[in-house]
Amino acid sequence: MLHLASGDSARIRHTLKDLMAVLDPRRFVRIHRSTAVNLDYVKEVQPWFSGDYVALMKAGEELRVSRHYRDDLLRTTF
Repeated sequence: MLHLASGDSARIRHTLKDLMAVLDPRRFVRIHRSTAVNLDYVKEVQPWFSGDYVALMKAGEELRVSRHYRDDLLRTTF
């Protein structure tokens, strides 16, 4: 499922890995095995439990950032 900034969503038939291969890596980063975010919509990143982090989105959502992907997100500036 792809969630859009407009609040709409669309079902896609590609893996997240395939989708990430065509997205701009300066704007999109994977934060979990099933989640990627557009950095333009990330408000802040806070430490969570057991080395995980949580990404606070500008629209109010809180998305878990797994330990496996946290360094990719923390390396970026937004």
